[in-house]
Amino acid sequence: MADCPGVAHLAAMADGGLARIRAPGGALTANAARAIADAASELGSGIIDLTNRANLQIRGLPLDAGPALAARLAAAGAAMDGPADRRRNILLDPLSGLDPAEIHDCRPLGTALDGAMSRAPWIGALSPKFSFALDGGGSSGVGAIASDVVALADEAGFTIAFAGTAVHARPDVAMDVLLRIAETAAARGPGVRAVDLPVLPLLEELARRFGVRPAAAVARRLSPGLGALYGAVVIPVPVGRLDSAMLRWLADAADRNGCGGLILAPWSAVVLPGVAPEAADHLLFASETIGFTPVAVAGRLTVAACAGAPSCERAREPAKALAAAILALAAQDRSLLPDRPTSLHLSACPKSCASSAAADLLLVGASDGQGWDMRRDARPRSPAPPERRLDAPSPRDILALLD
Repeated sequence: MADCPGVAHLAAMADGGLARIRAPGGALTANAARAIADAASELGSGIIDLTNRANLQIRGLPLDAGPALAARLAAAGAAMDGPADRRRNILLDPLSGLDPAEIHDCRPLGTALDGAMSRAPWIGALSPKFSFALDGGGSSGVGAIASDVVALADEAGFTIAFAGTAVHARPDVAMDVLLRIAETAAARGPGVRAVDLPVLPLLEELARRFGVRPAAAVARRLSPGLGALYGAVVIPVPVGRLDSAMLRWLADAADRNGCGGLILAPWSAVVLPGVAPEAADHLLFASETIGFTPVAVAGRLTVAACAGAPSCERAREPAKALAAAILALAAQDRSLLPDRPTSLHLSACPKSCASSAAADLLLVGASDGQGWDMRRDARPRSPAPPERRLDAPSPRDILALLD
């Protein structure tokens, strides 16, 4: 995907146009979710992907559908149009405001930052890939997700890490610091990322204007929450793939059982906040009956997969479909699950769009288009030679390799 898509600006894929919907902080009202589901089924293929930055992508659209889609979703409050649409890449912990372990609820900061960026006169010059992660210090650890700028809360403010350095900012100036970093990138050209910034002059300016001081970046570890948590229910989405019916079900469940909204999580899950404890088990059971992954399965087997064939022109292997079949088989026969929490990554080509993290088992579509190259305990694009070649493995074959 050479160009970052938005709502009106579609990316041309092998299966049609692709639109990306950036919900502020991953939050959607139930009505907005229904509007997205309806648009996916009426204008596209009905397939909706949940990305690893908690965005939604509608697949299979006509390439000229962007303006109609943008108008339709904007009317439902589900998206925005204009140059800011593709540049509001702000990741929040989906459990912000719910997790008792967090130091600071970053949702108000995320909302304010989203609004300020949308109004900024320089927003059209910012790279569509420029991204933020706002981590309130809770259990999820979203600050571990690769971003241009990471803001991690502590008792005195925020440690803001970017371009291999970090500063500490008071709470009252944190948003100004984040905006100034992005504005500096925009001023240097549309392809500039944080790593390209002139660090020393920018640090001097931030200290002079906002009183920041040098700090050490804090390493975080992503710890996805699933199931009933903190008065919410976190429902796993199989390999991040929904269809229109599943998204409508989530919207209806949010209206019936929660607070009328849902929150997208960057670990292939959806949070329904405000669910009464006595309703949680029933809701999770009901989710399994329409195709969501059981929590017991998702907790033992984490699966990342790119779109694969036939959705991507680079792909020769059906990565997403095979990954979904693996999870479905594991849900039917849980004796096939590994004994310990295990990660599996299927990438239909060496580009590895789905994840850059190491996996216990990594399968990459062979460069000659014949089967999968297998590596254990490996990162994508590893220079190490594959352990073996797998030709047309079945879901059961792959689960057996995880023991």
